[in-house]
Amino acid sequence: MKKIISTLTILAGSLAALPTQAAEGVQTIPQVTNEWRGAVTPYIWATTIGGSVAYEETKLASVDYRARDIISHINFAAMLTLEAHHGRLGAMADIVFAKLNAQKSEILGKPNLSSNTTVEQGIYTFAATYTIHNTKDTYLDGLAGVRVMNVVSRTDLKVADSVYGASNSNAKSSTAPIAGLKGRVRLGDSDYFIPFYIDVGGMAQDTQVTTQQMIGIGHAYEWGAATIGFKNLYNRQKSSGITTTQSLSGVVAGLSIRF
Repeated sequence: MKKIISTLTILAGSLAALPTQAAEGVQTIPQVTNEWRGAVTPYIWATTIGGSVAYEETKLASVDYRARDIISHINFAAMLTLEAHHGRLGAMADIVFAKLNAQKSEILGKPNLSSNTTVEQGIYTFAATYTIHNTKDTYLDGLAGVRVMNVVSRTDLKVADSVYGASNSNAKSSTAPIAGLKGRVRLGDSDYFIPFYIDVGGMAQDTQVTTQQMIGIGHAYEWGAATIGFKNLYNRQKSSGITTTQSLSGVVAGLSIRF
């Protein structure tokens, strides 16, 4: 919560310096038409990761990684939002995929065990959208869809200075329905706007709760828009008496290219 408040304070403080007049030919707020329209938005999410694992009421483990810790171990990451509209109807997809590698050496008893763990995580949100409200200053879509979460982990152990070792891997996938809102609010008569997104879902398979929020500030151009803001994703899953929580939050920046 403190991170969200801090980010919003910084964004609000920058509004006083924004110009009040829009550039000619720039569409700050999307307009509903009978023509196809859409956008492709690659983005960077400097996320921190926090979470815990509990059996019944007993916490078994917890984790808290800062963004700089994740960057030092990341092998590959892809983050992309796609959307297309025709009239008031539309569809969207938000794709987050990351592959991380962490190495750690410890003395466990007498042998020196060297471990190498690789984690691949994909978070995919797909939804149908409907434009509820649209003026020159505001745009609001309702959305309904699913969030698919895939995790594949592999740990390799090796006894130092020997040929002995072992490995173990695990894969898990879950799908949960979601519903939410997304849109933009224009700032005065300028090219600047406040983008926002919120969804909530769960109560399916082993996913109790999944929710995502984003708010920021953007600037519209003839080709699209540039945005920066704060994004948070929270998941709570329970299976066989084991409860797992995961929270990803941090600053997000992207370039949206219209077509």
